[in-house]
Amino acid sequence: MMKCVFGVGRNKESAELCVREAVKDFKNPKLIIFFSDEYDFCGYAEIIHSLFPNAVSIGCSAYRLWGNTGSEKNVLKAMAVEDRIEVFADVIPKADEFALTYSDRVQNCADKLSSTENTVCVEFTVPYKNYEEYALVVLNSILLRKEIPVIGGTAANDNTSEVGYVALNGKTYTDGCVFMLIKNLGGKIRLYKENIYVPLTGNQFVTTKANSVSRTVMRLGSKTAAEVYAQELNVPVEDIKKCFFYHPLGRRVGDETYITAIYEAGANGSLKNLARIHEGTNISVMTVGDYKQITEETFAKIKSEIPNPSLVILFNCLARTILYEDENAIDDYHKRLTEEFPNLIGFSCCGEQMGTKHFNHTALFAVFE
Repeated sequence: MMKCVFGVGRNKESAELCVREAVKDFKNPKLIIFFSDEYDFCGYAEIIHSLFPNAVSIGCSAYRLWGNTGSEKNVLKAMAVEDRIEVFADVIPKADEFALTYSDRVQNCADKLSSTENTVCVEFTVPYKNYEEYALVVLNSILLRKEIPVIGGTAANDNTSEVGYVALNGKTYTDGCVFMLIKNLGGKIRLYKENIYVPLTGNQFVTTKANSVSRTVMRLGSKTAAEVYAQELNVPVEDIKKCFFYHPLGRRVGDETYITAIYEAGANGSLKNLARIHEGTNISVMTVGDYKQITEETFAKIKSEIPNPSLVILFNCLARTILYEDENAIDDYHKRLTEEFPNLIGFSCCGEQMGTKHFNHTALFAVFE
């Protein structure tokens, strides 16, 4: 098994004291993953790298932090892996339409691996700039043919601003994506996606007009997207904004459903979203299912395949987190998480990425044997 050490810093007197509290048990880390709120994030990144310059240190800002020391806000959570891995990391500094310029950085990391077996790419992307799909194109342009899967999340904040950061080896970025290739020398790596939403009705609608770059859906079938959405919920079109949080869209791709958050009603009956929806996609309006039962099924599946994980990295959507907060379910969820996965670190993110897809309202698990 990998040797993983976990720490939390709650000292608010200074960034350095907070970091030293979080990393006090780290000895000789090969990899450090860290999450915090946005306010002292840049200082944390610099100090962690200065203390452990030979380790890959990577992290992002977050809404809520998860781990065996609690489910918390306004703290620093850090985790070190000290053996039985290979890890190579880099940055896509501007994940926009020119991002493929940086594909050689992905190739260089992959070339350093002793083999691609039991390897995963973990990435963190900056929020609010629609970069996620561009970053996935760059990563998968190299990793798909090497059969290295991608999993990741979008940085977040305390939900009061549009500021979010990612960091690699002491440098903080407000553009782009940081990524690492982790090879588990001690066993398997498995990735899991948990969706707690179910179709509101049995109806599906085909996207007949959309702008995928701006993430806008104009028409579903013969009607505007807003008309269809209001019809499914049986509310006036002018009231649909009240429904966006509990009723995201589900886009069907093969046997999978990817949840897409709606953030705004646009012009002429369009809906603006937080992930791309392409023309020809089957769409359903979703509602919250029995999330406690779904979670138990997810945990059972993970434990049946990897009974005693060395490490679990959780990417838990900010929207799901707020839902659980509103329903006073956070403590119960965290208790079950740490009962099943004591070696866990994670964060509440603005979006989730897995394979070639970016989506929302979802939990992802990267599980290391």
